[in-house]
Amino acid sequence: MSVNFNALVDAATRPYARAGRYAYHFVRGKLRRDPVFRAILKNGWLPDEGRLIDLGCGLGLLSALLAEAQKQHQAGNWAPDWSTPPRNLEFQGIELQGWKVQAARQAFGDNSPICHGDIRTAELPDCSAAIILDVLLYLNNAEQREILQRIVRTLQPGGTLLLREGNAAGGLRHFVTSTAEHICCLWRGQGWQDLHYRTETQWIALLEELGFSVDSLPMNQGTPFSNILFHATRIT
Repeated sequence: MSVNFNALVDAATRPYARAGRYAYHFVRGKLRRDPVFRAILKNGWLPDEGRLIDLGCGLGLLSALLAEAQKQHQAGNWAPDWSTPPRNLEFQGIELQGWKVQAARQAFGDNSPICHGDIRTAELPDCSAAIILDVLLYLNNAEQREILQRIVRTLQPGGTLLLREGNAAGGLRHFVTSTAEHICCLWRGQGWQDLHYRTETQWIALLEELGFSVDSLPMNQGTPFSNILFHATRIT
């Protein structure tokens, strides 16, 4: 038996039809094409229980995917070479863009786990795992450090941080990454944004300095980007 990932995505995406065509097709396309979501499910990087905080969670698509994965696993539709999805992991997302928070509420009603807030100032609850995907590039170096320091204070010892950012030493791939981000900012009406990237080595050094052990791996399969995923464990 193998996991039919596209069918899993289709089921996870279905509630977003209540939020309109754009939200539905964005979530469906993102979950299908971005390799990080398949990797998170297959490799079992998240704990089975506790609380997961997703900073800059967008439309809450990871929450929807995890919930549907657990349903499929309980129904016996799961491959033995894929890790068991988290069973008792509470999800809490924080998202700056109000329309995304509203779309998640349209999709899931009162069950939406997404709250409106700025991750630089929002209160972070105690957690067993934290995830930040493609967000810190919008913050300057001091703000990046502060966010990570706050995560250290809320993350239990042995807890997991999953962080993805573009690798500034990624050559042509990184040029494509930064160009695509600038274009997206312009398309969203945000104007020209200052983007703050680090090299893979610099990210590892910062995370280790803050008390994490770190593994890194490319997370750009099937894309032209320089994305690296940092799988970090709090050790102090």
